Amino acid sequence: MAFTPLEREEIERLLLDRLANRKQHAAKKGFDVGYKFNNQSIEFFETHPSSDHEQGFFYLHTAKISYVRTQDVWKIYWMRGSLKWQGYLRCPETKKFNEALFFVNEDLDEIFWCLSSIKEQTGPA
Repeated sequence: MAFTPLEREEIERLLLDRLANRKQHAAKKGFDVGYKFNNQSIEFFETHPSSDHEQGFFYLHTAKISYVRTQDVWKIYWMRGSLKWQGYLRCPETKKFNEALFFVNEDLDEIFWCLSSIKEQTGPA
């Protein structure tokens, strides 16, 4: 069962607010950050330009937050190199969407946003 219109509106409001800084940072590096709704899940991705792809770009799936209505929890996943979704070990589930979005956006383990990391990259001293 998909989200109700009211649920979807609230989720989109939080997404736009929380991801604004990340989208701006990604744009400076020449790509975009986005999300899509897929039933009871929100899937996050980066869109990169590419001359090797017919469309002129490719998607890099990064994270997924799924709502399990029967348990009233939000589950957090990251995309492994094998292209399979893996539960996020630091916090596999939360009671509130806002908390799940915090973990994905902050990316404390640097597994969600590999290429659009907001943290400053520093080399050896």
